[in-house]
Amino acid sequence: MLKTKLATLFVIFPLLTACGGNALQVKSEHVSDEKIAEIIANIESFYPDADKELKQHILEVAVKSIDDMVFIEGGSFMMGDFRAPCNTRDLDKIIWTPDAKCPSSYSYRKTGALNLHKVTLSSYSLSMYETTYFEFDAFRLINNLNVLDYERRVVKYPSSYHSYDNDPTPIQKWQEAKNYCLWVAELTDLPFDLPTEAQWEYAARNRGQNIYYATNDGFIRYQDGSLENENGYPIDYKAEEINYDNDVRKVGLLPPSPLGLYDMTGNASELVNDWFSKDYYKQSPEFNPQGPDIGIKKVFRDIQGGKRFVTTRGDFEDQPEHHPSYGFRCVLQQTSAAW
Repeated sequence: MLKTKLATLFVIFPLLTACGGNALQVKSEHVSDEKIAEIIANIESFYPDADKELKQHILEVAVKSIDDMVFIEGGSFMMGDFRAPCNTRDLDKIIWTPDAKCPSSYSYRKTGALNLHKVTLSSYSLSMYETTYFEFDAFRLINNLNVLDYERRVVKYPSSYHSYDNDPTPIQKWQEAKNYCLWVAELTDLPFDLPTEAQWEYAARNRGQNIYYATNDGFIRYQDGSLENENGYPIDYKAEEINYDNDVRKVGLLPPSPLGLYDMTGNASELVNDWFSKDYYKQSPEFNPQGPDIGIKKVFRDIQGGKRFVTTRGDFEDQPEHHPSYGFRCVLQQTSAAW
């Protein structure tokens, strides 16, 4: 009987102490008090000797990870380069037609994206944002890893004291991104992971539609862009009309896609879970493909430079230093919504 009472007290302890001035606290629009209490209990169990400020940082990151999940209903689509009209005048505004026969990019043959194939995915949830310095710093600090400043120099203090918290965190090794998502999974008792390549593309294409850019309307408009008006002059876009910037910047500044996802075209290129093989599209299974079983390099999507089409893929290998061009976002690998 005593053991049962003690177990009950342990479960409700975080909820009771949340009212105290020195207790860990966080506000959430979507995550229940019970789930927050569970996360607090995990933090106290995993890191009993961590200081309160770091525990609070970890709590905010864990809860935000759930809050930021966008539910994506599964379905079928043709994955890969679905071709573009051969007579497209302006690559910033491409409209797919059934007779589209030309590849979207010269690199698609090299990467194997020309091998169009059917994929059917179960439902899942994907983070609306790329992982930021603020989020990744919590993981770095609690695991005694180097914390970086905006110039990717090792610093003593976490970036939460600086202005670049909401910039995509730079990545040096694929395993860093993988470990981060699995760490969030442990904190929340939810199946967080890196998205598969198929999940990334399906989401970027608004559940597999034939669009070329993962923006709010499928086109790109940027400062000094190439779209022209009826008189042949470049269009001078208003600030609120711009939906694309090829430079790395704070997450979520430009309009989201129709699914509510930010920076799927533009900002950092994103690492996914799959090993890279240019021949994999030829042998990919239809249902929930996971990529090759083994490999040397990993897949990254939304390649920087040039036109960043939603079907563009590249191969990533560990870098000599943390590179601001590479980032990632986590997925929740369950068929029900996060909240």
